[in-house]
Amino acid sequence: MKMKKYKGLDLKVYEEVLDNGLRIYISPIPRHTIHARITTFFGGSILEFQLPDSGEFIKVPSGVAHFLEHKMFEKKDGKDPLSIYENNGASGNAFTNEFVTAYHFTGAGHFYENLETLLKCVHEPYFTDENVLKEKGIIGQEKKQDLDNPFSIVYDRALLNTFHNLDFKNTVLGSLEDINSITKEDLYNCYNTFYHPSNMILTISGDVDPSEIVKFVKKFYKKYSFNKRSKVIVKHKDEPESVVKKKDVVYMNNLSKEILISYKVKKPTYIKDPYLNKIYFSFLLDMNFGAISPINDVLSKKPDLISPVSSYLEMVDDYYIILFNATVKENENEIIDLIDETIKDFSFKKKDFDLIKKAVLNSHVLSTENSTGICNMISNQVYFFDSPIYDMHEKLKKLDFETFKKAIHDVNLNNRSVTILDNKN
Repeated sequence: MKMKKYKGLDLKVYEEVLDNGLRIYISPIPRHTIHARITTFFGGSILEFQLPDSGEFIKVPSGVAHFLEHKMFEKKDGKDPLSIYENNGASGNAFTNEFVTAYHFTGAGHFYENLETLLKCVHEPYFTDENVLKEKGIIGQEKKQDLDNPFSIVYDRALLNTFHNLDFKNTVLGSLEDINSITKEDLYNCYNTFYHPSNMILTISGDVDPSEIVKFVKKFYKKYSFNKRSKVIVKHKDEPESVVKKKDVVYMNNLSKEILISYKVKKPTYIKDPYLNKIYFSFLLDMNFGAISPINDVLSKKPDLISPVSSYLEMVDDYYIILFNATVKENENEIIDLIDETIKDFSFKKKDFDLIKKAVLNSHVLSTENSTGICNMISNQVYFFDSPIYDMHEKLKKLDFETFKKAIHDVNLNNRSVTILDNKN
């Protein structure tokens, strides 16, 4: 077991790689509450991949990763992992996004019993034709709720309008047709490919003993026949810089209008470090739409704006995707034009950069104050950058305004798709 440190944060992480390939990251902190999370690198945007045994490439329906997440909580012995957590005074759950599926619990007592429950949850599948059919009805109802949700409607459509080939364009839930087409065989193919320990990481933080945890986990896996294997091969798809559709209007019986703007930006190449590349790019969004940006005062005075404009940044393959969402009464073009003018305004000031840099440093420090935040940070860094960024704090302290301007100098913000949910009136 290796001990590493997040420099400048007084945060230790103990790393261990098991013979079966599972990577373990344990960060002991003096907090009574413990958070444990096991993450598989299988999310909603992975649909075509190579089966590990036959080498055959297959394609599964959209929504299968989320469907599989649901089914992993159903066990042959009828014992519900969530009930076990609850009886032990802990809370458990899971989530699936475009990139990963993660199972987790948070609690103070009965830690090793909860940890065993967590590991069993992801390594003891029980899929039958009957319970798959039952789950289709449950997830189908979840999807139908999305089909009545204005944001979900424009978000789902915006992805289709943005991506030509990448499976990120498919929603995590999948369509109703996708959900109804999922079979027991689809679930086992995905489980056997992606739920192998070599495609997973275990992160734990709280008042814990790393050596005892590793000893416990090694003993647990002696009951299973997982041999270490090579990385899962996901089918590569080339993606052009253009968007599929520059503007799209959807109609629905709704009192307001929902807007979603998607900017598809090829990753700039000036900064070679992928972590710093993303950080510098994120400053573009922070400088123009963050708390200190004057655009917030301008938008707050717009009578047609019902809710504040929210923004998101995603990394997808070779692209950064900037998403803006707003709900308006009328005059949606005025809001769209204002957002477009603002995001393309590169007249930045050093004092604003320094303020945002300070805020980013503070937020990273705060994220390490609780066990959940630590596990979330480590999991994200391992997924996106292949390992924890142990010199993260030092890199952030060295962020430089002149480097920032060079890093975003050639950014192309002209590949934009606008999706509007308009009322039928």
